[in-house]
Amino acid sequence: MVIKSKLINSANKMMEELRGNCAQAIFATYGPQIGLEKIDCESCMKIASAFGGGINRTGNVCGAITGALMTLGLKYSRGAQEVEVTKISNEIIEEFTAINGSIICRELIGQDIISDENLKEAFKKGLFEKCKKYVNDVAGLMEKYILSEG
Repeated sequence: MVIKSKLINSANKMMEELRGNCAQAIFATYGPQIGLEKIDCESCMKIASAFGGGINRTGNVCGAITGALMTLGLKYSRGAQEVEVTKISNEIIEEFTAINGSIICRELIGQDIISDENLKEAFKKGLFEKCKKYVNDVAGLMEKYILSEG
């Protein structure tokens, strides 16, 4: 089994090296591990590609949160375990909100990024540097709520 802190480091490294968006950093790091290697990193990167920037740059739910929720979908199947998805999703969302004040991307980075002009402006201002913290926060919550179960 992969040491949990290694997964946090992997997600952080992906953001540092700009190898993906926030959703990809979480889902591609944790998806293969949680999915018991039934899904690979490349597939996770493709699945999560439209979830950065608060779902395709709309500024809605933070991609790191979305990546965590996709990972929960891998861990728990339909049926009796569906209650666990809701319970753990709520815990992750509530704790992230307590730490950061919101789960909404445009509120977290402080700007809309839906237009190409807004996106360029956000890059110039270095606003996406904040996303590294949000990925790190979610990675810690993944360890706490998902990986701690086994």
